[in-house]
Amino acid sequence: MKKVSIIILMLFVSSLLVIPMGFAQTKPAPAKKPVSKEPVKIGAIYDFAGPCYMYSETGMHGLRIAVEEINSKGGFLGRPIEVIVRDTEGKVDVAVREVKDLLLREKVNFLIGPCSSGTGLAMQVVHTEYKTIRISAIANTEGQTVDKFSPYFFQVVPNTYMEATAATRYLHKKVPTAKKFCTINPDYEFGRREAAAFTEEIKRLVPDAEILYEAWPKFGEKDFTAFITAIMAKKPDAVHSSLFGGDLVAFTKQAAPYGFFEKIPFIALYDLPVLIALGPDAPEGTFAFARGDFFQDPNPKMMAFVDKFRKARGTYPDGWAVMNYDAVYLLKAGVDKAKTIETEAVVKALEGITIDSLRGTFSIRPLDHMGTVPCYQGTIAKDPAYPFKIWKDITRVPGEQVVRPEASVREIWKKTGVVR
Repeated sequence: MKKVSIIILMLFVSSLLVIPMGFAQTKPAPAKKPVSKEPVKIGAIYDFAGPCYMYSETGMHGLRIAVEEINSKGGFLGRPIEVIVRDTEGKVDVAVREVKDLLLREKVNFLIGPCSSGTGLAMQVVHTEYKTIRISAIANTEGQTVDKFSPYFFQVVPNTYMEATAATRYLHKKVPTAKKFCTINPDYEFGRREAAAFTEEIKRLVPDAEILYEAWPKFGEKDFTAFITAIMAKKPDAVHSSLFGGDLVAFTKQAAPYGFFEKIPFIALYDLPVLIALGPDAPEGTFAFARGDFFQDPNPKMMAFVDKFRKARGTYPDGWAVMNYDAVYLLKAGVDKAKTIETEAVVKALEGITIDSLRGTFSIRPLDHMGTVPCYQGTIAKDPAYPFKIWKDITRVPGEQVVRPEASVREIWKKTGVVR
């Protein structure tokens, strides 16, 4: 019995030694951390004031449609997109305050906006300091990608150099004998840049071209009479302008009684919102440029967007809605390629990327992060298919044909101290 008891005791002790080893061998692997379902935050910062109001409003409609589409398919890497909107009021100090609030309090992952080139340059200093990506879909000063380049900035709207160069070529094609010109542009960053690009290009096309008069109305000018009469007194062969939105509507209505458009070939930013606002007063035969209104590029993808936009808003989409839609999808392409929302990885992924947008295929130039997006020009005309005037003789200029040459960009960087 003693031997049996000893054997049983030994087996019991052995079992105590074996059991922990068994548990060590069968212990389950640590549970994987769940994939974050926290939303990816996009700060949409726009200028809901002055001439920029109509563009900011419609831009937001395009942005939201893109976000709704992407969220319905899983968002960014399985995380829903949340849009947080801020208003700069068209003021530089407010823009700086609001972008800081988006970055520091709301902790947004990305930024899209604004409308004004002036507020865009102001916020670029801030988001660059905090290493946050911003995509511009409306504000288009070349300063954002050239003079004051930031690795955290990308542009899907044709910049002032591209836009004015393309418009100048169209004007020259339509009025090839013109040698004497006047210009009228809003007196701030955007207008100054467009005027400079026009002057550079027209003197390349017409070496003996003469700029007779440059008009600089303030942004949001109400009375253009003095500028109109001064231009007409100079009797130019043609006039180039980058007036837009409410300013262009006011100018057009005030210039018409003087016979301005019958007497002088004129080109300006007569996009869809301006054409709708002018209605029957839109001057037929006047030249126009814009950035991608639906009728300027009626490809299948664009027309599918038109149907969706009309169902959602009851109106037709303009270029501002189109470009904001494209901005969100550019961001998605970068995130998908990087497989993360981490800033530096997305920056690297976006450089050189190509996307199939509503305006066709374009790429992000690695050098300066400028999108090779198209520019559009045409002539204002009636079309029985629409209750507003659109264009005829439409030209689509690929961005590669008008973007500033890389060597020229590098020369400017030497002067402005950009290290790339």
